Amino acid sequence: MARSVLCVDTADRIDDVATAVEDDESLTARTATSVEAARETLEAEPIVCVVTGYDLPDGTGLEVVGAIRETAPQTPCVLFTDVPPAEIDTASFEESIVEYLNRDLPDAHDRLGFIANDVIDYSAQASFIRPDDEDERLETLAQYDVDALPIEESFERLTDLIASHFDAAVSFIGLIEEDEENFLACHGGDLDTLTREDTICTHSMLQEDVMVVEDILQDARFAENEQLQNLGIRSYAGANMTASNGQVIGQVCLLDHEPRGYDAEEQAELEDFADTAMEILELRQTVRDAERTEVAQ
Repeated sequence: MARSVLCVDTADRIDDVATAVEDDESLTARTATSVEAARETLEAEPIVCVVTGYDLPDGTGLEVVGAIRETAPQTPCVLFTDVPPAEIDTASFEESIVEYLNRDLPDAHDRLGFIANDVIDYSAQASFIRPDDEDERLETLAQYDVDALPIEESFERLTDLIASHFDAAVSFIGLIEEDEENFLACHGGDLDTLTREDTICTHSMLQEDVMVVEDILQDARFAENEQLQNLGIRSYAGANMTASNGQVIGQVCLLDHEPRGYDAEEQAELEDFADTAMEILELRQTVRDAERTEVAQ
């Protein structure tokens, strides 16, 4: 599958940019000639990289970078322009993966496709969003002695019930550790662990409410995720497992092999199941702590 790159530039330059991008057979170009048109495309299509000029009819390339942050913050951007870096507010790049390429360089057009692929690969391999209080979250997770707790059978029964209730292909309970998600129980799939880069729960845990992705192939954040494609996942819904101190340590999720949405009532029910999973974990840990205290005495 070709990687979709959004090319943004003025009307007299856009064809030249799109041609340079499509010289790389692994890339396909979508085009926009204004900041507003770029916003509309980013909202409507799964885009894995943006190549943008600086001077646009209704703004600058920095506004395109801002639009990327709003829709898919991890999507990389190549600023392809003859405006020198000294005249660009590079502080605006801090929250996005942005590469600068001077279009006046002799080999700039030949290098554009290579650079786009490079930043796409870097984005996929090296970056995922972490909560601001990640250290505290991991400390909270470490308080649960999961390997020693008798929770496997309870969680397996719970995931069976969840899948049946929602008529979903897959349901799972996963704890989100430093670099991976550890699946404690999974109905309908053979999931053990996934890296944080590959799991949708890395994004879902940042939302207070249930996160629903009706069609993964139409979501720029996940459309190019080969791990999800290999698992045949097309839709997702995830609810937070939240500890008593407010830290999110895991997720209770639904997966399906076809596009699917969940209404407000279904989302509330999934949150209830996530609360139940957390209550089971808390109860088992409390019993475990009490047993240790008895032995110590």
